[in-house]
Amino acid sequence: MSRAEPAREVVKRALGAVGIPYRWGGASPKQGFDCSGLVQYAFKPLEDLDLPRTSRALARLDAPSIGRHELQAGDLLFFRLRSSSVDHVAIYLGEGRFIHAPRRGSNVRIDRLDDGYWQRHFQLAKRVVPEV
Repeated sequence: MSRAEPAREVVKRALGAVGIPYRWGGASPKQGFDCSGLVQYAFKPLEDLDLPRTSRALARLDAPSIGRHELQAGDLLFFRLRSSSVDHVAIYLGEGRFIHAPRRGSNVRIDRLDDGYWQRHFQLAKRVVPEV
């Protein structure tokens, strides 16, 4: 069984959002995206997967936690930026890169997990793409 095809679809859809402006509560290319809205949008084609809407709820999802050395494209990355618990989510792309909607005033973009800022704020990763 493989998860490669659904994960590729998620990554492809997310990459299509690069450059779209951040908008709190946004979950479409027309509205703009917040971090969890981008996740909702990217995973939408996977009909058998019903993901919660917020980064905090996504982090609590009953899905396998993944170590950094096990990351695969389509895994969710969780960060703690401004609060005492998870408050940001991103989609891992592979080769140390991830895509996310960072904050107000910015656009959906690709960053590196080995960047010092992201390393300091990284909390956990989860694999939500189902085996098929």
